[in-house]
Parts: sequence; structure tokens; C-alpha cells
Amino acid sequence: MKNEEMQNCPNNPAYSENKIEIDCVIFNFEDDSLKVMLAKQQDNLGNTSWGLANDWIKENETISGTARNILKRYIEIDDFFLEQLKAFGYRSPESQHEDIAIAYYALVKREKCNTEEEEEKSNPDVMWIGINEIFDLNAKHKVILDFSLQELRKNICNSAIGFNLLPEKFTLLQVIHLYQEILGIEVNKSNFRRKILQTGMIQGLSEKEEAVSHRAAKFYSLSIPKQEMFANRKFDFHF
Repeated sequence: MKNEEMQNCPNNPAYSENKIEIDCVIFNFEDDSLKVMLAKQQDNLGNTSWGLANDWIKENETISGTARNILKRYIEIDDFFLEQLKAFGYRSPESQHEDIAIAYYALVKREKCNTEEEEEKSNPDVMWIGINEIFDLNAKHKVILDFSLQELRKNICNSAIGFNLLPEKFTLLQVIHLYQEILGIEVNKSNFRRKILQTGMIQGLSEKEEAVSHRAAKFYSLSIPKQEMFANRKFDFHF
């Protein structure tokens, strides 16, 4: 076991009996599929499994600081959307007490991460998997993942956070595919285009797709700064 893993070990006496763990559900959107990052994990008996990226809060570290450090460790970029969900109580095999997990969800642009091939070479302990292909998560991580999906589906209809999953330049069809994939529904494309353009949240660019077999689509981008878009603006994208 690595030194870092020993330091994070639940049986390390440096930790109190009631431990606080940070669990991060890290989403991206690739090839019209919503994916979650899973990390390879090892228990005290040396058994390996795949689960949500997590870590214990260490001495002199904040809750949000731990969450951000988890993101930076696994995806190695600083540009991501991160939001706290809630605290979960759970019983772990290593503890006689109820432990606490504080869950976050993060949205990252796939274009800013390594490709899957690069990732396998640089970090074989990480994989991206479609949300409908995930199995064998432990009970705690399954509850956290299900809750994060509920929050994402709710928030994507009330705000512009979904654009954290799209490239800086995107087509309207990419936006439609994003909403359909997350919400699990088929939307009326004409109605969707009309509604999203009426919000004034995106602006058309002079660029179009290149080297495509179909009619080249126009590119769009966000029309106002991200910090204003995500923090202060509310929208109605209910279908």
C-alpha cells in the first residue's frame, strides 16, 4: 500500500472515530453520452474495486478544499464546475460508528481532459463510463450517484449549468443531445431551439462545422460571462 493510501486509511489513529469523507461524482459529456469518472480503490484487505473519486478530510483542510483537490488529482485541470450536494450517513466495515460522507458533483469539459487512450496510459486507475453502464458500485456510492443525477436533472432545467459539459463553441444539436441524454427524454427540436434562443443566453458565431458529411451547422457560444450565467441567472427549460 502506498504511503498516501496509508495516510488515508480509515484505521489510521490520526482520524477520529467519526470520519468525514468527501465523495465526488465527476460528470462529462462525450459522443452524446453522459459519463461518470470512476477511480480504482483498494480496501484494507487488498481487494480492488471501482468507485467514486473520494478522500478523507485531513487536518487543516476545508471541505471544499478537499473536494477541489480530488478533482485536480484525477482530472488535472483547474476549470470545472463543482457544487456541494448534501451529507450522507453510512456504516463502513471498518467502523463501529456512523461515518459521514459529504457529496459533491462536478461537471467537466471532455475537451480539456486527456483522451481515453492518453488517460489509460497516464492513469490506469481511472475510467470514464456511461451512466447506464455502471454496475457493482457499493451501496454508499450508488445512493450518492443516484442523488447527484436527480440534482443534475433538476438544475439543468432551472439554470445554465449544463453548458459546463459542452465545448466553448457548440451547435444547437449538441445542446439538444445534452438535454436529451441527461433528462432521458426526446425533446421537440424546433421548440427547444426557439426557447433557448429566446433566453439570450447564447449567441451565434460566424463559424460553421467543417469536414462533415451533412449540412454544416452554425456554432454558438455563451453570450454572458460564466460567473454571471451560473450564479445569478435562472431559466425555465422544462419540457
